[in-house]
Amino acid sequence: MDSTLGIVQSADEVTQGTRSGEEFVALFDAHGAVLLATLRRLCGNSHDADDLLQETAVRVWRSFDRRPWLRSPRAWLITIAYRTFLDNRRRDRRREVAQPAEIVDYRTEPPERRAERGEEVLRVNQQLDALSPEIQQVVALHYLGGLSIRQTAAAMDVSIAITKNRLHAALKQLRKALE
Repeated sequence: MDSTLGIVQSADEVTQGTRSGEEFVALFDAHGAVLLATLRRLCGNSHDADDLLQETAVRVWRSFDRRPWLRSPRAWLITIAYRTFLDNRRRDRRREVAQPAEIVDYRTEPPERRAERGEEVLRVNQQLDALSPEIQQVVALHYLGGLSIRQTAAAMDVSIAITKNRLHAALKQLRKALE
């Protein structure tokens, strides 16, 4: 696994030569970056997101041999990550106010465009931070995590109608604020 995600370096570190260890590493190689981006948006900072990614990996590993047949492994992983986030938030109500790290590589852009993009990102993040926590979570799971509306609703344990309403409210608020 990529050392930036900090999960595991090889299947041998998980278990010596077992197929499930290799599958675990492959699963996190394929979906780890999306999980981390989603957790960063949910947490609001990289430090907590990294910790929750580790905890998510442990939870996935513990149930890896008993996992059901997965039509969408990413949805399964993001659901576990989201529930880990909720459990952590219930345990510890403190929240840091920090902007999530940017994923875009700005080294290839001219300085003027970097400055413009930085201002745009700051405005979007400020508007996202102003949304209610429930709406922020729907946005993170659906847009960052890539879950369908049905998968987002299932992960949050709410109806599809509520999920659609929250997404609509988020887009409406963001459009209005960014005009």
